[in-house]
Amino acid sequence: MSSTMSLPKRRRWWRRLLLWVGLPLLVLVLSLLLVTSVFDEQITRRLLDALDDQLRTELTVRKAGLSLIRRFPEASIHLEDVKVKDAFGRYLLEAREVSFRFRLFSLFGQRIEIKKVVISGGSLQVRINERGRANYDIFKDDGQASSGSDFSLSLENAELKNLFLTYQNASTDQAASIHLKGAGVAGNFSARQFTLSSQADMMVARLQMGESRYLVGQPLRYNAVVAVDLAKGLYDFQDVELFLAGNTFDVTGFVSDKQAFSDVNLQMKGREGDISLVLALLPEPYSSYFRDFQSSGTYAFSAFVRGRASKTQLPTIGVEATLRYGTVASEKLQSPLRNVSFRAIYHAPPSGKGVFEIADFKADFGGQPLAFHLKIEDLDDPLVDFRLQGGFPLRAAYGLLGNPRVSGGDGVVRVPRLLVQGRYADMTRMQTVPRVRAEAEIQFDAAAIVYNNTTVQLSSGRVVWEDNLLRLDSLQGTIGRSDVLFQGYAQNLLPVLFTDSLNSAGARLEFNARLEGRFLDVGQLLDLFAVTEEEGEGSETTLDSLRNQANTERQRLFERVKGVFEVGFDAFEYRKIRGQSFSGLLAFDHGALHMRLHTRAMQGSATLSGTAHFAPRPSLKIRATLQDVDFQTLMEQCDNFDQTIITHENLRGKLSGRVVAFAFWDESNHFLLDQLRVLADIRATQGELVGVKMLEDFATFIHIEDLRRVRFAELQNYLEIKNRTLHLPVMFIQSNALNLTLSGTHTFDNDIDYRIKVNAGQVLFNRIKRHDPDLDPLPARDGWFNVFYTIRGNLDKYEMKRGKREVVREFERSEALKKSIAQRIEDEFRGVDGRPFPVAGTAESDRARPGAVPTY
Repeated sequence: MSSTMSLPKRRRWWRRLLLWVGLPLLVLVLSLLLVTSVFDEQITRRLLDALDDQLRTELTVRKAGLSLIRRFPEASIHLEDVKVKDAFGRYLLEAREVSFRFRLFSLFGQRIEIKKVVISGGSLQVRINERGRANYDIFKDDGQASSGSDFSLSLENAELKNLFLTYQNASTDQAASIHLKGAGVAGNFSARQFTLSSQADMMVARLQMGESRYLVGQPLRYNAVVAVDLAKGLYDFQDVELFLAGNTFDVTGFVSDKQAFSDVNLQMKGREGDISLVLALLPEPYSSYFRDFQSSGTYAFSAFVRGRASKTQLPTIGVEATLRYGTVASEKLQSPLRNVSFRAIYHAPPSGKGVFEIADFKADFGGQPLAFHLKIEDLDDPLVDFRLQGGFPLRAAYGLLGNPRVSGGDGVVRVPRLLVQGRYADMTRMQTVPRVRAEAEIQFDAAAIVYNNTTVQLSSGRVVWEDNLLRLDSLQGTIGRSDVLFQGYAQNLLPVLFTDSLNSAGARLEFNARLEGRFLDVGQLLDLFAVTEEEGEGSETTLDSLRNQANTERQRLFERVKGVFEVGFDAFEYRKIRGQSFSGLLAFDHGALHMRLHTRAMQGSATLSGTAHFAPRPSLKIRATLQDVDFQTLMEQCDNFDQTIITHENLRGKLSGRVVAFAFWDESNHFLLDQLRVLADIRATQGELVGVKMLEDFATFIHIEDLRRVRFAELQNYLEIKNRTLHLPVMFIQSNALNLTLSGTHTFDNDIDYRIKVNAGQVLFNRIKRHDPDLDPLPARDGWFNVFYTIRGNLDKYEMKRGKREVVREFERSEALKKSIAQRIEDEFRGVDGRPFPVAGTAESDRARPGAVPTY
């Protein structure tokens, strides 16, 4: 009974507790809301007026409001979408929110003291122009600002959240971009002496000095406690930790700030870390290349800044890093560097003639010793001294090439000696590079890499470098199925290596070399540099972008080379095309490749000359002279030109002639068939059509035996291809089946428009006479009875229409086209040695040739 009665008593107790606690809270909240409604517009207006009174430039705020609950027991004024213009008329600060915080009960006093400011989201842009004027000079002088404001700034804390900071100094050619994730500063700033504590977490997007970029993508954090004496201008770094590029540093010392200068004495000592910081301090693109390099072993790092800093003076800066018996590893190294020792020094005195040195670098690289020494004096006008000797085992070193297409390596590249001494400015220009001393010998011991799934090997030979002359001495090797021997020389290597991305100095690698061997697989060689579908990862857009990039890189490469390759191979292969005695010249000049080649192929011979341009939109102009090329072999090795009407099984005979072709590609290496142009002067001899089913449809008029094996007399004509259409000028075709005159057009979509004249009397006479088993062509007679046809449509469906007038008129127009083609071919081949057969000087003498068109 007693337990039952106690339950209501407990409930009444909890209700009283909730009433005692909740009622005051409710009253407090309602009171705060009431005070906010009363003071909101008045207080925010007073704050904005006070800020305007302090600024020379425009301040805009989209929304402002007083809050007494959000930061209770502090009151705060929140400004949204804040914009502050700088001294140059652009924006200094653009912030999503700026919050001013102060004690709640100061609302009821004479003055409101702001203790904290929080800036969240947006950007802060600091600029200094060529004259040294800063854009943040936006505050009024003490005499200009009104003293009647009831707001006072007594900051004890400031926070910055998610801000993007940009800095540009045109007078010193320096710039920086930093993503400030979070930063805080605390201290009694209204006192003359106080302790400042600060911390920050940021990401360096860019730190640029001149054309060099540093610390790209590197995280940076610090925790700092600094004793501040404003009366003396003294800042004592008592407890400062700096975290940069995976390294931790202790910073000690002081800065004494005077009116005209500052005296600096700071020391930085590494507590834990590795060589990643030294590599991170390199300019781009070297910093990105070495980003994942890490070390273990006895590592030490120290730095200092000492001296006076003013408008005319700079302090001395010194950095030293050492590694003893360490290991250096990276994804680019398939085997780490072991037993690594070196000492790196950077010393920059106030004169600016600083020194950077990596001394006594020694390591074991995959069982090969490696040593080098680098010293750069006078950093304003660098004097370089670089020496290296050792071996590079490609099984461990192929990743250093930094090319994703290189997937393996073997053998050794040995460098018995390498020396480069001289001023960097002289190394960048062809006119001054002879002043540089350079000596080197590079040997290849079965050195091979796997490039784009093809093994490229230099089994023997050496490269000798003497000052500005580079000599290739019997470099024997293989490229896939091809065997090659390189010999020759080159000059201006250093200016090409050190030129800028635009090659503003016009550096050219000038060379003269010979490339020879027993066999050359041209298709495999071209595939070596082609962008594959696997690289595009199944995306046509990505594939096109990679091809565009490859075209741009190829153009830059060829714009920096000038010279001649003499080539000679016993045999070659390109897909199904095979030939022998492939020889000629390849000349590179101003981004273009000029060629002159000769080969025996398809039971005949061919001479090629032309020019390829490797601009973002490549183009090719080629002139070809063919002599007695076998029709059947040509069709078979060229896959019947992707058609099935007449194949290598149907065609016999020999082909000679001259061809000029103009081909174009877009930025993504798509062949532009619409822009293909071809001019041809062709002669066919001993021609036969065997077993063409389409011809048997004419068996009603012609002996079926003649149609199954049509033998032609010698044929000659001019052809033109443009706008995806083959233009065939008027020609006379003489065969054992019939004689006819033909002209017309045939598009790549098999749309046809032909004009034909047939000697009908001869056809009728042939039909009633006995079949001629010798298949001799019929005599070339004009005939007493001719029929004229116009054939239009598509090969799948076409119409034949009789009519003499249109056919004869078209034949006459076609003669003009023939003369035009002939003249253009003569112009293209003028000065080029290579006529496949003797011809008269103009198209007027065509009628004297075999196969000339008789009078209509």
